Amino acid sequence: MQWFWDHYAPEEDQWAHPYATPLQADLGDLPPAYVVIAEHDPLRDEGLAYADRLAAAGVPVETRIFGDQLHVFFQLVNYFESANEAVAEAGAAVRAGLEAAG
Repeated sequence: MQWFWDHYAPEEDQWAHPYATPLQADLGDLPPAYVVIAEHDPLRDEGLAYADRLAAAGVPVETRIFGDQLHVFFQLVNYFESANEAVAEAGAAVRAGLEAAG
């Protein structure tokens, strides 16, 4: 994971930026969220913590855990049925959010 972090945020001044570490960001003014989590993802716990932080900040959040999947599954539409489900559900959540916003 350190190798990925070093490529994602190679400069030390980037490490505390909310885009790099959203768990440290002010989450109070965010719109409703739909969080997709793969059970076999090295970042699974961070995804769950993010969803919890959103809820604690008063953000409506729906969390969907795909118990048979790994980190990259969302990009594997037409290879895994649950990837198809995840993309369709995320799209429906975005559509519902946009419709609710007017």
